[in-house]
Amino acid sequence: MNVNSLVEERFIKDKPGVLLSRRQRDKLLRRSDILRAAEHVFALKGYYEATMQDIAKEAQYATGTVYLYFKDKDALYLSLVEQKYKDLLSILKEETAKAHTAKERLEIFIRENLSFFERNQNSFRIFFTERNKRQTIKVSKLHNLPIVLQHREFVMDLIKSSQDEDLVRDDFPAKQIADMLISILMSVVFNWLRDETKSTKNLSRMSDFVLDMFLNGAGKNK
Repeated sequence: MNVNSLVEERFIKDKPGVLLSRRQRDKLLRRSDILRAAEHVFALKGYYEATMQDIAKEAQYATGTVYLYFKDKDALYLSLVEQKYKDLLSILKEETAKAHTAKERLEIFIRENLSFFERNQNSFRIFFTERNKRQTIKVSKLHNLPIVLQHREFVMDLIKSSQDEDLVRDDFPAKQIADMLISILMSVVFNWLRDETKSTKNLSRMSDFVLDMFLNGAGKNK
């Protein structure tokens, strides 16, 4: 499958029943090229040092062309993260639908999240490792992206079903427990990204540990 087909397939997935003209396909392809180049440049230079000119050069487009699609570096990075979260949510919905119990759904959810962040570490490294630099993307903008909010809603629904099956305690709101699960996952990802030695080489191998910590806490069995 060529790049054009992949771009069109992604568009059809987002907007079923919509046919693309040649011009629309070309625009989507250019946008995809720019996002792919941005991912590479951000990984190589970091968000703070990367410039729109660098990204244009990597994509082999004029800098003005990049600005036609993204008004600035913030908008470009937000679009990159948005696309990644769309891909993640699609995987989560597809894989958890195969489960039969709440515990299986939680196992799949945790494993797929960790595997996804591992596969796409270059895209998310900026957010996790450079978030304290003065010119990096604002955390609030990322957290309020519609697709990120959809991801949170998905986790909340997952917790509600776990409460219904008596797997998770129901004396706290599902939203509060969902936020806690997300915080555990993000903490594990952040520490893994920060560990240059990668003592835990495979992030997804920590899924059983994360599930145990979430369901049973850190208390020692007596």
